[in-house]
Amino acid sequence: MKEQLENIIKRASIYGADACDLVINAGESLNLSAQGGKLEKYKLAKTSSLGIRVIKNNRIGLSYTESMDDDAVNFALKSSIENAQFADINLHETINVKNSADLVFKSIHPADTSSIEEKIEFALKLENEVYKRDSRVKAVPYNGLSSSSSQSFYMNSLGTYTEDQDHYLSAYSSALIQDGPLSSMHYAPIMGRKLSELDLNECIEESLLHSRNWLEAKPVATGKYDVLFSTEVLSEILHAFSSCFSAKDAIDKINPWEHNLGKKMAHEGLTLIDSPKFKDAFYKYNFDFEGVIKKDLTLIENGVLKNFYHNTATASFYKTQSTGHATRGTRSSLNVSGSNLVISPGSMSDSDVQEGTYLEVIDVMGIGPGSDSISGEFSFGASGYLCKNGKRIQPVKGVTIAGNFNNLINDIGPIGKTLHHNHSQTTFSPLIKFLNLSVAGS
Repeated sequence: MKEQLENIIKRASIYGADACDLVINAGESLNLSAQGGKLEKYKLAKTSSLGIRVIKNNRIGLSYTESMDDDAVNFALKSSIENAQFADINLHETINVKNSADLVFKSIHPADTSSIEEKIEFALKLENEVYKRDSRVKAVPYNGLSSSSSQSFYMNSLGTYTEDQDHYLSAYSSALIQDGPLSSMHYAPIMGRKLSELDLNECIEESLLHSRNWLEAKPVATGKYDVLFSTEVLSEILHAFSSCFSAKDAIDKINPWEHNLGKKMAHEGLTLIDSPKFKDAFYKYNFDFEGVIKKDLTLIENGVLKNFYHNTATASFYKTQSTGHATRGTRSSLNVSGSNLVISPGSMSDSDVQEGTYLEVIDVMGIGPGSDSISGEFSFGASGYLCKNGKRIQPVKGVTIAGNFNNLINDIGPIGKTLHHNHSQTTFSPLIKFLNLSVAGS
């Protein structure tokens, strides 16, 4: 692959590019799902695409191809150079990362050796076992097993070369329960490196637990409530407002915190770190899509905004250094993105955080379209439990939680000392009690 990429970069130079870099993303996946006790979906897919970025006369040209034959690559190269002619001059976006050695990381996890037959049996159980465990289950509308492997390659005209490979399995199930006029459903995912690591029982029991509990759930009275978000939901909220940490969005004037570096933006007990190689994370991110090695980056420290995500172009604009957060798809332009998020633990036990009456939010609907990243306003549907001193005293659904992200991260009560994670193990957080949120219910 390295030789292929070197050859393409040489051709880019022959065609007139001043500089060039390449991204290749490739993958293979098997997706299975069942309905009515039979395999409904069996899909094996392979994907591969090459993204080309050239710089000519300080102008950026992009193109891509899904074929690696010479004619397709040559056409894409010429297209990228032609595209550069119509682009604006950009003095900040350059290709300047030069590493002394190749960066090659392959998964340290043994490959899954389960057979197709074993995977099919697992997929069928994801549906069958839900029916077996509760006679009120009317459907298992969402269930499936996926086995995926991925490879990504990067090379630039300065000789920087990176290669990353990984593999994983994921599964999910759901339970649609109906009891008379009442109905309820919940969906639960699991992940692992091998089929033997996927806990089918955990997946099914989680979907059944909340489906059963929410059958007779009702809204709480409209008012102000202290709220504990599950780590899954908290992760969704943080990602909905991730533009607050983007230097690219700051340049584009869509980051509301553009002028707030060094200022207090959150509760003094809140410290948020982007940790690409966090010890308990499912994914490890070793380098970015410009060949910059990734390191921990403190975004918020004791409530103070400390850093933005930078690539080399945004770093040039702000006269600073890249933080190793460049991202670029084969069809997209240079941008920034985060990796694993870790909220530093506090000093309280979980039981101390759970003292008093609060709303535990397990599931949300519409958090993306219901969030305005510029104003910070949000409004989304929620399901969960009304709790008292750590005990669930009433299942809750049909409520809407509304507020402002800036207020949310400032109005914080006790913070726990034990880290919890979301299903994909990409967000880690202690229990945090968010105070006085507006909940619209009955």
